[in-house]
Order: sequence, then C-alpha cells, then structure tokens
Amino acid sequence: MNFSELTPLLATQNQPRTLRRDELTGPDRTLAFGYTCDRASWHVYLQDGLVHILVYDAVAKTAVRHEARTTWNVADLVPDKRLYPESTDPSFAQLLISRGQQLPFTTFDEDRHTRYTDLAFHGATHADGTLAVHSGESRTTAA
Repeated sequence: MNFSELTPLLATQNQPRTLRRDELTGPDRTLAFGYTCDRASWHVYLQDGLVHILVYDAVAKTAVRHEARTTWNVADLVPDKRLYPESTDPSFAQLLISRGQQLPFTTFDEDRHTRYTDLAFHGATHADGTLAVHSGESRTTAA
C-alpha cells in the first residue's frame, strides 16, 4: 500500500461510530422499525429533538425499554434480529451504513410498504410512561 492508498483507508477507519440528532433533518418520524430475538417491537424514532429507542411488547402494550438521547452509538440503534426495510428512513440507514453499521433487513414487503409509506410513525411511541399508538398520522402533518 502506498501513502495515497493509506490516506482514504484511515479516513474511513476513523469515521465516528456515533450518530447525533443534529445529523438528522426533517420532521419527527420513524427512523427504523423492526423486532428483537425476543419478538419485541423495536422502534427508533425522532421526536421532540431527541432520538428515541422504544422496545415494547405490542400484544401486552407494555414498554420493555425506552431511552431518548441526542447522541447514540450506532450499534445501539439496530435490533438484534431484523429491521423492516419499508419502515426504515433511507437517510438514517445511509448514516448508519457510512459509520460501518450493518443493517439486518428482513425481506421487503410491498403490502406493508403501501400501508405505512405515508405514516410519520410506524410503531408506538413513549410518553409519560405509556405507549402512544399512532394510527393514520401522515408524514406531512407530523410535527
């Protein structure tokens, strides 16, 4: 390897492995939605100036975990099982990939895409200790 080959390699290697809220533009919305090995729903979303991770039991409607921050390690932003590509924001996915994070997508489902494409949130959010289920709130009306 010569110096001109080494320089871009080192630049790639030294990319930050974190993601900051200010790197995300646009309205409050789902950034990624998927599920864990324990079959819990995994929702990463942007709301009120913070990036939230909400892991919840959709049947029991109970939160397993909720955290909201302005800075995250990119490895913490993906579930241990799968992400739905139809419910993953493309710019968010590109940021994670550019930081070296692999995204464990499941098979693309056109029907699911049709159902969720215009919704701001693709899963429940967390407010005041409770799950808020969003149904029919379009991207254009989300704050």
